[in-house]
Amino acid sequence: MAVASGLVAAAAGPASAEDPAPDVTAPVITDLGIEPGKLMPRTFKFEPVVTDDVGVAKIEGSLAGQRYHVWCSLVSCTVETTNVEHDAEVPLAVWATDVAGNKSEVVTTTVRIDRESPTATLSPAVRSTMKSGPVTITLSKVPEDIATIEMTAGYKGEVLDSRTEGPWVFTWNAVAGAPRLHFRFVDRAGNEIIASSEYVVDDDAPIIERVDSVSTYSPGRVDLNDGWVGSFSRLSAKVRDASKVTRIEWRLNGKVASNSFEYFWIPGNLNATQAVVTVQVWDALGHASAPKLFRVNIDSTAPAMTVTPAEGALIRGTTFRTSVKATDPHGVSWVQLQGPDNPTGSRADTLTVPSGRDGARTVTWLSVDNLGNSVSADRTVIVDNTAPVVGYKSGPKNLSKLTGKTALTAAALDRNGILGVQLLVNGKVVATDVTGPYSFVLDPKKYGTTFTVQFRGYDKAGNYQHSAKLTYRR
Repeated sequence: MAVASGLVAAAAGPASAEDPAPDVTAPVITDLGIEPGKLMPRTFKFEPVVTDDVGVAKIEGSLAGQRYHVWCSLVSCTVETTNVEHDAEVPLAVWATDVAGNKSEVVTTTVRIDRESPTATLSPAVRSTMKSGPVTITLSKVPEDIATIEMTAGYKGEVLDSRTEGPWVFTWNAVAGAPRLHFRFVDRAGNEIIASSEYVVDDDAPIIERVDSVSTYSPGRVDLNDGWVGSFSRLSAKVRDASKVTRIEWRLNGKVASNSFEYFWIPGNLNATQAVVTVQVWDALGHASAPKLFRVNIDSTAPAMTVTPAEGALIRGTTFRTSVKATDPHGVSWVQLQGPDNPTGSRADTLTVPSGRDGARTVTWLSVDNLGNSVSADRTVIVDNTAPVVGYKSGPKNLSKLTGKTALTAAALDRNGILGVQLLVNGKVVATDVTGPYSFVLDPKKYGTTFTVQFRGYDKAGNYQHSAKLTYRR
């Protein structure tokens, strides 16, 4: 250990014959406290012996020329060998400085560094499950330089058994609830590691705590006899057990239906409003849970939808608006216009879409309720952007002189039907006929000596067309 003695602070003032002489004697390291060439672990301590006539202020050191490996107090030094090559023999240097600043000679030795942690392979394997009772544990792949293996009850707990040489076989009395079994490995260099077996002692059957719907729709608990499922359902059981559950059995109305941990089934195929589901599980040690039986309600009816425009509606223009209203006893999750009419995937219930060419135009709406039941509805409209054909069917010729009331008849044609025809005199509507034949009586006395006459016809989509103008005199 470092030795310090006789250091007294003096007040500043003129020197006198009685003042002590300056300290010019350096500390001396009489013993490093470590044997040359000794095998050392990844981290180790040693206690150098340092003497000085007044007092040692600090001790310093280096390993393989690097000072950051060594930290020293006035009692001991700690060495950490990060980045030092395994099994390498490297120089260890130490020096000391006293309170006057005198520095000792650097004392150097060599040490051999063992940086590998001891370990082994357990059988039964780590994280194995087992029932209570005696268990034989065999360790293999044990390093040749192992010095001691201890079996302990818990981390750094009571030593249950130890070995200093093979065969590395231990007997453990497994007890549920006891501290987790650990093994402490120490090699000849002094490297130490404590590893948990993570063994699980399980004497109890699994307990099914609950069953949930894990479908995209209607998530939540369903095992309380008031749960609902839709046409398609996926169920999962939450199980509590000390060991791993390795087997599951689902029964539907008393018959085995699945051994998958997530049970996918199609309630809509049952043609029923209720079903009885039973689930049972087994763990890795063969313990069986109590069967869990429950009733679920089935709703396989999709939402009702009302779509606009109406079926066969006539559409005029380059775009039109379509909308849907969906209702369902369990609520509607979402609606969506399908296909290229909805390139962004919007779930709005009203959208404007392009009309396209004249003729039949179909849009499709999809609706999904909160149980996942879905339905689609096609709506076909008729696009009509073509004006009707309108002309004269009978009446006086152009520039005729009218002496009294005169009958005129219009001809109007459109593939989607005519809504009506108007008679215009001098550009103003004077009569309308909405049923064919489109006949009118013109009284020339109501107008000037010269006036113009023409027909304007509307089709049922709202398109219109004018006939040619005729001029009459009276």
